[in-house]
Amino acid sequence: MSTLMNPAVDSIITVRRATPEDQDFLFGLYCAARAEDFSLLALPKDQKQQLILMQFTAQQNAYRAQFPGSDYVIVMQNDRPVGRIWIAEMEQEFHLVDIALLPEARNAGIGALLIRQLQTEARRAGKAVRSTVFRFNSGSLRFHERLGFRISAEDPVQYYMEWRPGDSPLVAP
Repeated sequence: MSTLMNPAVDSIITVRRATPEDQDFLFGLYCAARAEDFSLLALPKDQKQQLILMQFTAQQNAYRAQFPGSDYVIVMQNDRPVGRIWIAEMEQEFHLVDIALLPEARNAGIGALLIRQLQTEARRAGKAVRSTVFRFNSGSLRFHERLGFRISAEDPVQYYMEWRPGDSPLVAP
């Protein structure tokens, strides 16, 4: 487990390996992160829940297939789970596969703290940090840019973001 202080909200942020007991939390986190998208579906509640569960399972399977050997950790704030971060360390880079926080944990500096820690590790290893951002997720795009990421490529659906050691100092936003 890794411990970080978040002075912005006077809390202790830790990460720990996920366990099978975290599945309900992770599903709830996925639902919270995608609530706006799924609110647009005009389906009965049971059908919508089944669809969301299928999407959740598909996302996890896709991440494991695309980034074999990678995994995620649970983000804790004062010993309470508030999110997850999935990082794949590769030969030339760290790939930020996914970061998600519960709505009540957002905008408190937790995500920035986690990414700065990743950038510090990447700087020590001499590796870039790469991530993809859904083109229509302006909040995620601003988050990445504030932390020194730049668009390195794009397609109709995604921006491909990159941060390299030396691109920008690791400073508080």
